[in-house]
Amino acid sequence: MLEHMSNIIPLAPRLKQARSTATEAEERATLAADLIDLIERVREMTEHVAALTGPSLQIQQTAQQLLDAGTSLERAVESLTENGEWVPF
Repeated sequence: MLEHMSNIIPLAPRLKQARSTATEAEERATLAADLIDLIERVREMTEHVAALTGPSLQIQQTAQQLLDAGTSLERAVESLTENGEWVPF
């Protein structure tokens, strides 16, 4: 069933490698920064889509899908930073 769904990533159980707290913080900070950059890019794309001419329904649907993607990315940042409690920068 998973092979038919493009948005599913199978997670295999694995042993956590011993990492220092500093390494963990660096990895989280890098990932959070990348996600924040991606959110900004999605917002920019949404603005570009909204400025397109053509069938308004298609433009609205595309813009909404991008907004939904941005919301999902924001939720990912919240999860990664423990709802903003863990801020690496």
